[in-house]
Amino acid sequence: MTSFDTSHVKNIVLLGHAGSGKTTLSECMLYEAGLTTRRGSVEEGIPPVIFTNWNSSGGIRFFPSCCIPSGGGTRSISWIRQRYDDFAGDVLAALRVADTGVLLLNANFGVEVGADIIWDYTERFRTPMVLAVNKLDQDKADFDRTVAQARDHFGNNVVVVQYPLNPGLGFNTIIDVLQMTQYRFPLEGGRPEKLPIQESERERADLLHKELIEAIAGNDETLMEKYFDKGNLEENEMRQGLKKAMINHDLFPLSVFLPKRIWVADG
Repeated sequence: MTSFDTSHVKNIVLLGHAGSGKTTLSECMLYEAGLTTRRGSVEEGIPPVIFTNWNSSGGIRFFPSCCIPSGGGTRSISWIRQRYDDFAGDVLAALRVADTGVLLLNANFGVEVGADIIWDYTERFRTPMVLAVNKLDQDKADFDRTVAQARDHFGNNVVVVQYPLNPGLGFNTIIDVLQMTQYRFPLEGGRPEKLPIQESERERADLLHKELIEAIAGNDETLMEKYFDKGNLEENEMRQGLKKAMINHDLFPLSVFLPKRIWVADG
């Protein structure tokens, strides 16, 4: 097994209300990284390969689980999956060792009670947080409602970084307003096709891009001065500013997760 010094290991905790998609996200991460040959399925009752504490009768895990991918290179990312959300001790234990948290939100139901409970603990530990809206491939999914509820529950420091172009049963395209790029994912998963943002979405994307820039600049005096001088920020400046704001628990980027298709943007 490859060894890593602690400066090159990042711990990420996956959090969310029951049924928000933590297990599916974990499975997709491993599959798309090439570390597994198939995805486990909660719906089919197939035990996901990264977990050993699977309750086959109900599809519920009663203990937190950790995955530590290893291989070539100099960096490793480990992730901890919070167990059933009624057990708050799991959240506390995971957040104590996590560098970053990913809170999944079910687009069919918005912000559920488990997410509110979890958020209270992330506030206590001031954990850098990413919000990921999931289950956008279902006919009752409502992204805008979920974003509105996230801001109502967690504050206006929730900033949209990605949004779905075509939520619903055929969902396969997202728009990234940091990179200002449209991504269309193949049905079988894998890397998406990079496309220009279509004209019908340009106004919305420009507005969200401006909101993101202003939120990032508002938490960094140097970037604010650059924004006033140039009227814009470079992508790298936005990334660095967002990272700093996350570490300070000042901004919470909101992205989307495509079930059974996952890809992490470069950088």
